[in-house]
Amino acid sequence: MQAPVALDRLLGLVLALDEDKPVSAPELAQRLGVSLRTVYRDVKRLQDAGVPVVSEPGRGGGLCLMPGFRMAPLALTRSETLALTLAIEQLRTLPTQPFAAALDTAARKIANAARVARPELLQQPQRWLRVEPLAQDCFHPERPSPAPAGQVGAVVQTFVEALLEGRRLRIDYHSPYRDGAETRDYDPAGLLLDRGLWYLVAYPSGQLERPRHLRADRVRHCQPGERLALDRLPPWRPAQQRPWLREAMQRWIETSPVRLLISAAQAERLGRDWFFGSAELRPLPDGQFEFCWGENEFERVRELLAWLGAPARLLAPAEWIEPMRQALIAHAQSQQSG
Repeated sequence: MQAPVALDRLLGLVLALDEDKPVSAPELAQRLGVSLRTVYRDVKRLQDAGVPVVSEPGRGGGLCLMPGFRMAPLALTRSETLALTLAIEQLRTLPTQPFAAALDTAARKIANAARVARPELLQQPQRWLRVEPLAQDCFHPERPSPAPAGQVGAVVQTFVEALLEGRRLRIDYHSPYRDGAETRDYDPAGLLLDRGLWYLVAYPSGQLERPRHLRADRVRHCQPGERLALDRLPPWRPAQQRPWLREAMQRWIETSPVRLLISAAQAERLGRDWFFGSAELRPLPDGQFEFCWGENEFERVRELLAWLGAPARLLAPAEWIEPMRQALIAHAQSQQSG
């Protein structure tokens, strides 16, 4: 019963060695979750089987495959096969599917290569697997996109290919919050998928101060351009959660600030929200908090206050305070009569 596990581990070792630089034995042991002794034993097994594993001495050295040795076509372990099956089925639930035509062929190839007792279930995962679609947000739903899903998927494909090829993109971009379309050249740096929406993280060509986050469904046209030199590829590390939202929230607060007085428990509750977690939160001496975000629709603020309940109350804008009080009284009365 141990043989399949050993084969999976050996395949993982070969893939780990097929890199641009040598890998130390301790690092291989950590990656594979085995002891250092097991790494050396597996290396010997590979060498006995004819796989040219060599050792590079000196600083920065380690184990690697002999230069010029070419790997056979990609082989997947059983666990990798199952992981990719789950990933493909999750991708199918998104409203926009880049490389949609390739999903079916990839799924068939993966199913045919799998070593499982019931291969028919991998060939028809809908018989045993369901991935729920993303839920509609109650307080801040996205405006519906006029772009067809197939068109958006093609845009995302262009994003991915430009990133992998290191190419500049000329993008015609239309935001519902601005008048008219904007055409600019961008240097791609990364890709974001947030609540089913795809974003290209890119710098306006020649400017590396702050990246833009361009939603794929707002791109009218996208054309790959010149290949960028390696030293000109823009940097980006996808570490901060929703950086596009934090930047946008600051702009919205400047143009249409809404301020609430809320309790500590309400502050903690709002801080867990995907949207309100990017708002400004300032503790007050009495233990309450002042909560500020950007919003210009009265009804959305009323919905939030009704959901929060007491002791939350509106502080600004001042002209909304009395109408909001009346609206919340009417809402409470309708709830009691219902």
